[in-house]
Amino acid sequence: MDIDEALRVVGGYRRYHLTIFILLGVSMFIPVAWQGLSIVFMAWEPPHWCRLDDASTNNISVHIPIVREDNGNVGLSKCTKYVNSSIDYNITTCTNQWTYDNNGYYTVVEQWNLVCQRNYLSELSQTAYHLGCLFSEIVFSYLVDRYGRKMVHIVSNLAISVVGIATAFSNTFITFIVLRTILGMLTVACLNSGLTEIMELFDSKRRAVAGISLEFQWIFCYLTLPILTYYITDWRILQIVMSATSAIWIIYFWILPESPIWLVAAGRHDEAEKLLHQIARWNGVPVDPNTQLLSRPESSLPLKPSADYALSEHDMETPSDNLVTDLVPPAIPVQPRSTSESAARKKRTMSVPLKNLFKDKYLRLYLVICSLLWLANCFVYYALILSTPSLAGNRFINFLIMGFVELPAVFLALYTTQKFGRRIPTCVYHIIAGVPITIVTFIPKTSASGTDLSALIVTLVMISKFAISASFSVVILYAKELFPTNLRGTSSGVCQVLGRIGAILAPMAAYATKTSYYWLPNIIFGFVSIAVGLLTLVLPETSGHPLPQTLEDVHRMATGSRGHHTNDAKSKSTRKEEEEAVEQQQQQQQQQQQNSKSQLNNNSAGAGMVDTR
Repeated sequence: MDIDEALRVVGGYRRYHLTIFILLGVSMFIPVAWQGLSIVFMAWEPPHWCRLDDASTNNISVHIPIVREDNGNVGLSKCTKYVNSSIDYNITTCTNQWTYDNNGYYTVVEQWNLVCQRNYLSELSQTAYHLGCLFSEIVFSYLVDRYGRKMVHIVSNLAISVVGIATAFSNTFITFIVLRTILGMLTVACLNSGLTEIMELFDSKRRAVAGISLEFQWIFCYLTLPILTYYITDWRILQIVMSATSAIWIIYFWILPESPIWLVAAGRHDEAEKLLHQIARWNGVPVDPNTQLLSRPESSLPLKPSADYALSEHDMETPSDNLVTDLVPPAIPVQPRSTSESAARKKRTMSVPLKNLFKDKYLRLYLVICSLLWLANCFVYYALILSTPSLAGNRFINFLIMGFVELPAVFLALYTTQKFGRRIPTCVYHIIAGVPITIVTFIPKTSASGTDLSALIVTLVMISKFAISASFSVVILYAKELFPTNLRGTSSGVCQVLGRIGAILAPMAAYATKTSYYWLPNIIFGFVSIAVGLLTLVLPETSGHPLPQTLEDVHRMATGSRGHHTNDAKSKSTRKEEEEAVEQQQQQQQQQQQNSKSQLNNNSAGAGMVDTR
């Protein structure tokens, strides 16, 4: 049987799979969520004004002008003060000295005075982080395919711990940006390796539920961040605490297995076979230890025939010492291999050349659309999160609400992917995300009658966050299901490059909310989200298909997915015919084994060697 069928037989939602699922989910989402999103709190810009002498602080409004900012907010000027308010109202700019009303929270903004003409630098630090992510998508994704999922995942976590702690001791803002860039590289390596291994842990029928259920772990880690930042008020201590946790995952060297699909793709069939039997034991699945679960190239087949194969003429004439054992069917029957099947499976284990990722018309199309999907998702998702402080209300509460809206989004994504597949839900979610955020652009903060419309604005923003979160849940799974095994990590990295470009642009969109162009990001969010959602309809449906292992599998899935409803019926008919053929083949095999056994017993009876059992 192939690897997908073997995973189905030994797997399911049992003890082994759920244990690895939780271990990988926590070890990849804690560093990704904490390191990637903590800038919302570490770079929070508190209310501030030009520093005054002690005698002037008794009545600040006398010395600091009241102004209307570019985004329409009215308050004390952040960057100017009166030269001498007792004489005239001439103003001057602050001279690198400010007073911060930080409520006890010490941030990088206050550390390096990232305000006024320098207020774009806090967003620049997040852009640098995502630049590191972009570089990692290209380089580290190759390492995931080259050296395996386990090794890259563990090493990247240890590196996050070291670099993250070093970031806390940055003595200049340049050092801080450089280390944040390296952190971006490492967190993506950690994320991609973990996600890929989890997707390859489950068979095709259970993969969707497992992939989308990962989002619950993401939400959990997401929601712990505002709690952590609420109680840890110094950004340096916060950075140390967040980074030190990644060192815990060194224990995975001894408890985390390698991906069985990667082992097969790398030609390490014996290790994959051994791992599958270990999984079966953990899960309590009855599998004969002598049963071969995986089909292999002819060169790797066992020399001694087993009960899984038709007996040769020589075997029929010369019974083995373990005659009865050989003739007893194994706990899990393995289909006999024909020469064509062996050749096909040998081809399946061969590596798909990297050039096909750009040369093959299907893979090239998938690359373009999946990259645009990641661009839209990352751009809208991260921009909405980074814009949290600009929303009316408490930044910790708003951040928590944005996390909680992801819970129903994941449940909905889980249901719709099982009911409608991947393609249609992805399209619909992008449209739902794009419409409300576009409407927000045309809603003033107060109505003509003076009614505060902040609640309506926040509600529409949360609807967009809900929809883009549901879309993200599907896209993470969808993009990995479109590519063959040997290119899955690499293609995932390439597809996410444009996604990282979207994440790079997101801080700039968040910065625009502080300027007179505060309306522009929402227009862009809406257009990009809706347009990319419609492009999704070009992709094939992957629901119900095994993970493709070869280029031929990709082509079969692509051509079989056009005309979704028609081909659903066709695929069901095809599966029924295949099942009938397999059943007929099994009956023929059993009849052949019975004939063989009868002949062997007759031969043995003549020599006085009959086993009456």
